[in-house]
Amino acid sequence: MVQAGYRETLKFYADCGATSIVVSYEGAHPEYYEGLKLPLLQREETKPTLKEICEMAEEVGVEVEVVIDPKNSIFASKFPETAITDVLGNKSKFVPCPSNPDIMAYTKARIRDILENYESIMAIELDGVYIDMHQRMTNRRVEKGALYPLHHLVPESCFCKHCRRLAEEEGLNLKRIEETVKEITLRSLNISLDSFHQVYDTFTGGYDIVRFMLDHPEVLDWLEFRCKLVARSLEAIREVVKSIDPKVKIFHDMLPPIWAWSMGQDYAGQKHLCDGYKIIFFNKRTGSYEVNPLMAIKDEDPEIPDSEIMELFKRLTGYQGGLSFAEFSQQGFPPINVYYELRKARVEVGSDYFLIAGIVGDQPATPNDVEEAITMAAKGGADGFCLHTWYGRTTPSNYAAFGNKGRELAKPIQE
Repeated sequence: MVQAGYRETLKFYADCGATSIVVSYEGAHPEYYEGLKLPLLQREETKPTLKEICEMAEEVGVEVEVVIDPKNSIFASKFPETAITDVLGNKSKFVPCPSNPDIMAYTKARIRDILENYESIMAIELDGVYIDMHQRMTNRRVEKGALYPLHHLVPESCFCKHCRRLAEEEGLNLKRIEETVKEITLRSLNISLDSFHQVYDTFTGGYDIVRFMLDHPEVLDWLEFRCKLVARSLEAIREVVKSIDPKVKIFHDMLPPIWAWSMGQDYAGQKHLCDGYKIIFFNKRTGSYEVNPLMAIKDEDPEIPDSEIMELFKRLTGYQGGLSFAEFSQQGFPPINVYYELRKARVEVGSDYFLIAGIVGDQPATPNDVEEAITMAAKGGADGFCLHTWYGRTTPSNYAAFGNKGRELAKPIQE
């Protein structure tokens, strides 16, 4: 946008049929944060300000959505008592727990600050409410390796005091759950060629997941409870948004269905708490992130073949690309993955629920990648598209491809 000019870019997308722009809010009205236990994270607004963006958007007929992050990593790093806690007692350095009342109080204050001072805002976009030790889809190489699929099937978090209290209120057998989660977490971290083959040789197809769950029925209780925790946070957010202005919509950033359940995101069970989902498809970009925890497995034992790590990943996720780390890192998921994940989401939420496909816009994605992903999303049942500009690193040609394909898709997709 900087290269083309903010106003000119807004007009270009309006001409292509875009209906809204998603922006962040850097400023703050301090009075909304008085009395909170957590400090105000305030920065000076850079140009254009939210007020200026709203004015420009109105001129060209584009609505404005504001994204907020209910899991600000600064709080997790500076105030570890707010952080997600795993079964071994480790604190996340990146993700605060959505069950923490101080985190929720800050999130509510942020929403009030925005909606009560900018009446033209049409929606709040939630930048992912979830439970996980890490910032998913942006995995770092420094994280210790853990065997797939164990650390996904049996998530190690959250065992903070707030989640423990809520589990007891739900009547869960927390002692048994904690014992199982700890046992499988330790097993997933004990990586050798032999332990890898214990999972590689016994998870050869999707049906093997059923065997695992029958052997560990308490894991299903744990997964369901984690979804309830996320739903609880969404319900609190919805209450404050709708109390200020019932017309303001709530859009939730969701991981694709293949991953979402492992983080407490439930497409069917949480849809009534939002007005729509924005599914994060970093398709081409995903490889450069998701390859890191795969490489971390090999870091623990270099004798484990790269191709077998990738083969297991392929069995579990439906990945259809090459079986080398290099290929996955450079190519990510092919566009057909967008189609399949949209199809899953559409089946989960029904035909009348609002689904937006978020398409990656920065390199290594090319204009052709952007266009193919949008086409697959449309065929899969998306109601619209969002371009992830990745903090300004999207190329002008990818902006243009997104806009031009949007103009073309004003006509029905042909099978």
